[in-house]
Parts: sequence; structure tokens; C-alpha cells
Amino acid sequence: MVGYFFLHYKEGIVFMEVKLMYIDKNKEFSCYEQYWRKIASDMYATLTAADPKAQWMQMTWMFYFDKDKTVSLLTGLLIRNEISQRLGIIPSDIEFGYGEHGKPYVLNSRDYHFSVSHSGNAIVFVGDSFPVGIDIEQIADENLKMAKRFFTCNEYEYIINSKQLNIAFYKIWTSKEAYVKMLGLGLSKPLKSFDVLNESINCSFVTKRATEYLITVCSEKTVINDIKIEELPIERLLR
Repeated sequence: MVGYFFLHYKEGIVFMEVKLMYIDKNKEFSCYEQYWRKIASDMYATLTAADPKAQWMQMTWMFYFDKDKTVSLLTGLLIRNEISQRLGIIPSDIEFGYGEHGKPYVLNSRDYHFSVSHSGNAIVFVGDSFPVGIDIEQIADENLKMAKRFFTCNEYEYIINSKQLNIAFYKIWTSKEAYVKMLGLGLSKPLKSFDVLNESINCSFVTKRATEYLITVCSEKTVINDIKIEELPIERLLR
């Protein structure tokens, strides 16, 4: 079995490795023509062969034809690149399966779990030997109306009693998103049906800021104390 447990230990602290990539959306799309050529042969084949009912693939197909297709294609390239490096599988040989609610998994290695998220100009990826979820959100003003509607009373109180309301809001929001991604339930699990501040939730949360973004990782089994963020230049994916 290939060693793909990307955890780092330092003085008793467990770090989980997260890959972060920024995209310059202000560039002309023609600047990304080389990325299209590189992933067309393997990603397009995977898309056409995939279950059309899979939510994840539906999203990818839509991005082919809308203004965010660059983000979607580079997300797909990042996923294949990271899985290839961690599992030692040629990108074109990676095959995906999909859970009941559309969560993708690697058919070549069912023991490997990954999660991906993007917001604004940033994409993040995390992988582990146990179910894991990640979410990234671009920090803006807090939305207390949304918090009251989708968060528990305990989570709402946590936000309004915090010194930085917007940071507290996005900490709860990214934690909830990461949790449902880790479970593989997507929107089928109401966000108000669980409390990420409740210790009875049997998982580990870590939230970290990266410039104007907030990133949260949720792990089912691995107890993590911090996130080790590695920023990837897009050019590295073309090697």
C-alpha cells in the first residue's frame, strides 16, 4: 500500500496537510489553454463515462459552459494531481465512484478519502486515510439572518458574543460545510440539525485563516491540532 497519510508531527502537535491554489480570474481565458489541452484527454473521458446523476459530475459539466469553467477545470486537475502523487496512480488511470449523495471517491483505492472546496479565487484540497471534509470561504461581513436560520441557538449565541462577528460566522459556516462533506451527505442533512460546537460530534475540527479566506478541515478519526497549508502555483500542475 502506498503511504498517503499526509500528517505531520511536531512536539506532539498533529498537522494535516492542505493544498491551496489561487487563480487569477482577471487573466484572459486563453492563458489557460495549456491546462485545457493537458486535462482534456483524461478528465473528459472520465466525465463522459461517469454516472450523469452524480451531483459532483453534474457540477463539473455545468462549469464547462459557464463563466467559472476555469475554476472547475483547475479543480479537477488539482484533484487528479494530488491523488496521483499520493497514491502513485497515473492521472489518466484514476477512476471515480460516487456515493448516494454524489460524494466522489477513488475506485482504485477505497481506503483513501479526499475533499475539495473553492471560493472566490481559491481552491483547497485535503486527503486522509479516514473520511475528511474541507471548506473554504472568502471572508466578508457576517450574515446574522442566515445564521439565525441555519445555525443552532448555541452556534448563533457563539457568533453574537464574539469580538469578530464575521470571523465567528465563517468559522461556524465552514465547520458545518466541512462536516457534511466529511459525512458525504451534502445538502440532504439540514445545517440546523447538528451543532459543530457540541463535543458529542465524534470528529475533529481545525479552522485556519489564509489571507482573506477561512479554511476548516473536519476529520472523522484523525485528531488534528492544526492545518499545514502548502500553496501550489498553477504551473506545478503542468509538470
